[in-house]
Amino acid sequence: MTESAHNLIDAGFAALQKSDWALARQQFERALQETPSPQAYDGLGIACWWLNDIRSAHQHRMAAYNGYKSAGQLGQAAIVAYWLGREQVFLHANITAMQGWFARAERLVELLPPGTERDWCHVLRASMVASPAELERVSSRAIETGRAFGDSNLEAFALAFCGMAKVSQGYVEAGMHDLDEAMTMTTSGEVTNLMTISEVFCLMLSACETVGDVMRCEQWCQKAWEFAEQHHCPFLSAYCRTTYGSVLTTMGRWQEAESALLQAIHAFESGHRGLRLHAVIRLADLRVYQNRLEEAQVLLHGLQDQESASVPLARLHLAKGEVAIARAIIEQSLRACPPYMLNHLPNLLLLIDILIATDQPDAAQEVVDRLVELTQQTQSGQIAAQIEMVKGRLYRQMGDTVRAEQHFATALDQIRAFQQSLLAGQIRLSMARTLQTSDRPGAIVWAKAALATFKRLGSAYEANQASQLLRQLGAADGSAPHSDKPLTQRETEITELIAQGLTNREISDRLVISPKTVEHHVSRILNKLDLRSRTEIAAFVAGGKLTQG
Repeated sequence: MTESAHNLIDAGFAALQKSDWALARQQFERALQETPSPQAYDGLGIACWWLNDIRSAHQHRMAAYNGYKSAGQLGQAAIVAYWLGREQVFLHANITAMQGWFARAERLVELLPPGTERDWCHVLRASMVASPAELERVSSRAIETGRAFGDSNLEAFALAFCGMAKVSQGYVEAGMHDLDEAMTMTTSGEVTNLMTISEVFCLMLSACETVGDVMRCEQWCQKAWEFAEQHHCPFLSAYCRTTYGSVLTTMGRWQEAESALLQAIHAFESGHRGLRLHAVIRLADLRVYQNRLEEAQVLLHGLQDQESASVPLARLHLAKGEVAIARAIIEQSLRACPPYMLNHLPNLLLLIDILIATDQPDAAQEVVDRLVELTQQTQSGQIAAQIEMVKGRLYRQMGDTVRAEQHFATALDQIRAFQQSLLAGQIRLSMARTLQTSDRPGAIVWAKAALATFKRLGSAYEANQASQLLRQLGAADGSAPHSDKPLTQRETEITELIAQGLTNREISDRLVISPKTVEHHVSRILNKLDLRSRTEIAAFVAGGKLTQG
């Protein structure tokens, strides 16, 4: 290699460290014009990846793999091969191609001595194909190797995967501790490999999604967005939005969730389309919650073979009243289990709901017992509340309303910080159903609270269930018909002026219409809004409930 080419390669990698992807690309291309080398191809591939030119990135890194292999740099060749294999899944969801690249890499790893390159390869492989228990073992060894050889990039990378593996097995506190340490290493400057930093961010956010840790997710999402903006990383930004959108859906912040997921889908269009599917599936789940079932069906079409689509698909069929199909989908998604992992929690919770709905308490109890065993180490209020809720539903079906009430009360205590979430509304509705024969006034209060939650979230399906229960209890659901009879523009103007305390005469002067016309409008407004006085109109406006046709 000429001295000039060597200098250009150094300049290219220096540009990569500064996130100047365009300059890095230029320097590596100039180096290749002088003397083709695997280092220049490797650097060029990395620059193209950050620039979201994925096809070129893969072509150049394949050239780097062949160059490293020919030059006897087997460790570098194996690492690039594992990277290419993982990319086949991320880009095309092509597991077969991944397995081919992994097979090539494994032949090289067999020839490597113990050290950082060997452990890099082991973690890269385990991250895609190993069980959580095996991933934890492999990552733990890599952490020690990274520390022994002073490789902070390997240490942080392995720490993050070790943490994710522990979380998957239900050891949430220990797993999040590892992930927090890995994140500290990335944000403090110890970790220099930007790809490693990006992956650590993704793993932390995935763990937050799994355990329902909203506060931690929001904190690290902010850090991740700042990193993505600073380093011009559309991939990380899109992944953050996918995960954050999913968490927001669970919390009932649906407008924010929809915005985040649509942005993620758009960003993935020009890059890692394989990851785009995850954003689409999460958006479909949101559409089911919103009772926009036709849209959900369109989004899920052709994704029946995606494991992560199982819960939204089952929920969709359940909402359509197709209970048998919903159960079949969930049971097939769990066919390779046990052992169950924490990422199976949504599947298991939905299966319990289905078993209760089909009057199979013994089968439901068996799944609840497995859930309790799985989640006993999680120390997550969100998960604990979900478990308590399904226990309450099971006891209600078995006729033990006292114990059912106790479990619902405990569930609400577990999510004090999220009293306006979808889960909180579901618990309140369950409590109302439990009390409907023994404490009618109490049931009405709980049902109205649930209805208020569902309406605020826009959960039409569950709002309808709460309204039906209130009708069964002989109580008005408290909903004003203004949604069905929206106010005209003139009526809206008058309503706002009434809320400001103006009399009919003052309104007529302001709008240059007769007092008789104002009186007529006020009568129509009261009728449409199902209100009885001007004072109630003022309260209605103050509550932010005014809509216009």
